[in-house]
Amino acid sequence: MHQPAASPCPDTEIHYWCERVTYRSLGAAGSDIEKVERHSASTPAEAIRQIRSSVRTLASTLPPNEHRRALSWAEGGGCVGAVAALHRGEPCGFSLSDRGSWVEWTVHPYHVFRTQEARQLPLVAH
Repeated sequence: MHQPAASPCPDTEIHYWCERVTYRSLGAAGSDIEKVERHSASTPAEAIRQIRSSVRTLASTLPPNEHRRALSWAEGGGCVGAVAALHRGEPCGFSLSDRGSWVEWTVHPYHVFRTQEARQLPLVAH
């Protein structure tokens, strides 16, 4: 299995910053955010597994076209491509419309720096 790109510093690890943002409308701006969920994952597979689970849960409430698109991404090539992008050190994402609202999932690799006090400081990888 392909391993993620090596960290540029021996005292760092690459982790994955995951966000799910729900906007109140399809044309929403930053001030029209209804809900934000964030977490970190230690592997690309873990990050995408959590998105797949969230997408599958939401899919049952979606109109037919978005339901098919959601399941196609979660069970097909979309999630595979997302894992591959993360292994290459690239961000990835997926979005759906849900009865007038808009839901976006994004994942960005970042470096976790280890210090003597064992604090973690994220820095988004490019």
